[in-house]
Amino acid sequence: MRPAFEAIAETQQQASVSDWYVTQPDHGLISAELAAAFDSRKVPNVREPVQQAIAMHDVGWMQYDGDISAPQQPTQLETGVPLSFTNTEPEMFLKAWMGSIQAAQSTGPLGGLIVSAHFARLTHPYLERGVASADQRTAVEAFLHREAVRVERLLPQAGLPLEDIEALIGVLQFCDLASLYLCSNPVAPVEFPQELDGGRVQLSYEQGSFRMRPNLLDHVLILEIPCVRWVDGKAEREIIPVRVQ
Repeated sequence: MRPAFEAIAETQQQASVSDWYVTQPDHGLISAELAAAFDSRKVPNVREPVQQAIAMHDVGWMQYDGDISAPQQPTQLETGVPLSFTNTEPEMFLKAWMGSIQAAQSTGPLGGLIVSAHFARLTHPYLERGVASADQRTAVEAFLHREAVRVERLLPQAGLPLEDIEALIGVLQFCDLASLYLCSNPVAPVEFPQELDGGRVQLSYEQGSFRMRPNLLDHVLILEIPCVRWVDGKAEREIIPVRVQ
């Protein structure tokens, strides 16, 4: 059993530009399908506007990734691995995040608030790694200041107590990470850091299905994961059905 992000990041470090991949906007839609399948008695308040915000939480990457209908060819870094969400710099990811937050806010104050808070929390591991230049750190800190102002403005309009909003931020972060796991398919079973329904969730691949323990879903979920790869400058596409239960 491995930490979820550690196992996912390893798949990205081992990738090549010729591999099949899932675009960030398409991964966001899979995150929303997971959110919509939760048993509301175990994971409450995941209503349709929240699901829509989760679906849009990575739409800001459209300018870099495209989506399955119009994908962008991946960029190869000097290290030989493709450019991905694990190795982008603030010059790119801050623009993508801002676009995603604006899109999510179109669903309502609650959607903008939870997506904003999600990305604000993602800045912490980046800053803690100590790899940012002075200009990059300044840009990230300016982003954090802007989003703190946004959250302060949206909080009174969100329509839920702070405890429930915090829980929904955790739901978004879980669905984001679980979708990345399903799309990257690490070999090892994984555990997620978020606590849902009072505990941490584990996912593994067993006998042709992904297993969730404890199972928080209302029903067996069949996902269609849209994959793309580039061969001789042309995009090839394939839809991979997966079962989560």
